[in-house]
Amino acid sequence: MLFAFTYLLSIIAWANCNDPKTSNEIQQCLSSEITSLKKDLNSTYAKLYKKTDAKQELDNAQKAWLKYKELQCGDFTLADAGYSSGQVAYDLACQAELIEQRINFLKNQLN
Repeated sequence: MLFAFTYLLSIIAWANCNDPKTSNEIQQCLSSEITSLKKDLNSTYAKLYKKTDAKQELDNAQKAWLKYKELQCGDFTLADAGYSSGQVAYDLACQAELIEQRINFLKNQLN
């Protein structure tokens, strides 16, 4: 559980929010960050899709990644952290981390 708390704090700091103090504020901050990251992910994916000849493979990989993100950040984090008021924030932090990793991966493929 200490890992989960440390992980959550590092993601919140990364999100550059204006000093969130409550669980609800943290969730709002992370939700906003995820919205921004999803826009970047969709844009990056579209650029790579347009560029590549392996469109079907990219599409399959993206679908598999989305399933992985759902399992990792939902099922796994719930089992790891247990249900608590901080669980939603922990799940959102997990999503933000994985989306950022996916964006970086796709951007590297564009180079």
